[in-house]
Amino acid sequence: MSLSKVEKVLSQELSGLKEKGSLKGEETVITGVKQPQGDKGPRYFIQGYGDKEFLKMNSNSYLGMGLRKEVIEAEEEAAKKFGAGPGAVRFISGTYKPHVELERRLARFHNKEAGMIFSSAYAAVMGILSPLISRDTIVISDALNHNCIINAIRLSRPKDKKIYSHNNMDELESAIKESIGNCQRAIIVTDGIFSMRGDHAPLPGIADLAEKYDPEFEEGILTIVDDSHGVGAIGETGRGATEFTHEDRIDILVSTTEPTAAPVESKVKIIPRIAPSELTPNNSAVISDINEPVPP
Repeated sequence: MSLSKVEKVLSQELSGLKEKGSLKGEETVITGVKQPQGDKGPRYFIQGYGDKEFLKMNSNSYLGMGLRKEVIEAEEEAAKKFGAGPGAVRFISGTYKPHVELERRLARFHNKEAGMIFSSAYAAVMGILSPLISRDTIVISDALNHNCIINAIRLSRPKDKKIYSHNNMDELESAIKESIGNCQRAIIVTDGIFSMRGDHAPLPGIADLAEKYDPEFEEGILTIVDDSHGVGAIGETGRGATEFTHEDRIDILVSTTEPTAAPVESKVKIIPRIAPSELTPNNSAVISDINEPVPP
């Protein structure tokens, strides 16, 4: 079957993105890494630039621990012991002891009851929202939430979605009030740290509103925070936006080991009152392969 028709449409869409200045363009290909030396951090070599060294200022591995000797050795040890990958989805035979131990330790780190590992933070948000959004759910989302949240809401097809201006608690409250009587369940979802700005969500205000209006909904209000850029970066002990704002009433927290540990590490969602088993139907963590088992 010819692809010429759809290729024409896609070309027009790409041209439109280019005109608006939102086309991503070609990738920068890193060909090598020079390890940190003395008081200098790592340097990177880029395809097409020969031996010229570059600083990497746009990484989300904030602490650069992916280059630490002990992290690399742990991955090497795990590969020798368990192989380079699990070779199966979790509910068949893809769950290894390091996966379970990592989930347990991360839940304890965030003072939560349980955790579940996903292959990426993007997959975690998709896998969390999809089973929680029913046909009688209204989702209320911050205007500057990450793309993964936006797409997760779109693909989950809630009864309705409401967008409030960035960090505007008055608009959030209005959106909640408008939802009363129109759905059984409401979900408030926000980034913890907004990666493009560096500011944080007013989590105490969000939790207060959820607590105030929860009785108005038959299935209550769930609060979900994607703190993939907060954990390891802020908070007295690096526990992210919830620690920074002294707020522990968030229902579901999406965390990650990427900024603190290594780009290839698993991302995790931490669930205080909802057991991972309750999120398993059609859940991407269950029906897709998990990361290689690396000792926590």
